[in-house]
Amino acid sequence: MSKEEEKNKLIEELGVHLENQHDIPPLAARIYASLIVTDQEGLSFDQCQMSRCASKSSISTAINLLLKLGLISYFTKPGDRKRYFRTNTASGFYIKKLEEKLKTIELENKVISKIRIYNATYNPDKYKINKEWGDIYYNFIIECENLLAKTLKDLKKIDNHN
Repeated sequence: MSKEEEKNKLIEELGVHLENQHDIPPLAARIYASLIVTDQEGLSFDQCQMSRCASKSSISTAINLLLKLGLISYFTKPGDRKRYFRTNTASGFYIKKLEEKLKTIELENKVISKIRIYNATYNPDKYKINKEWGDIYYNFIIECENLLAKTLKDLKKIDNHN
């Protein structure tokens, strides 16, 4: 398989993943994936349009969404009127992803805690039957929350030094 074929396959696979992770439309996900894997400093609007074979308005809508979400930024080159698009810093990407996951885990923790307290208070038999399973799951949630918080702290520390 050629480098270009591998790149296109990776863009498609990553695009599907990004659609699901960020809940963004397929075209925006493919443009974002293209920006992640490109070996260039950034891609112009025309390059994005050519690689995706989509209309100017569709590309514009997708790029504006990615800009609004803070996933990409643009820059210009001296003497060139074009805007070039690139992903935001790797640290920003990883921090944003982990912050999203931490929020999800924190919400899970709140709900699970409420269920445990409710069942312990109003359904003691059910609570006793499910206690071992509940404890294991609750401990898992706590460990995930702690690991995510520590990892975020470490990444932010590195980000502040750079």
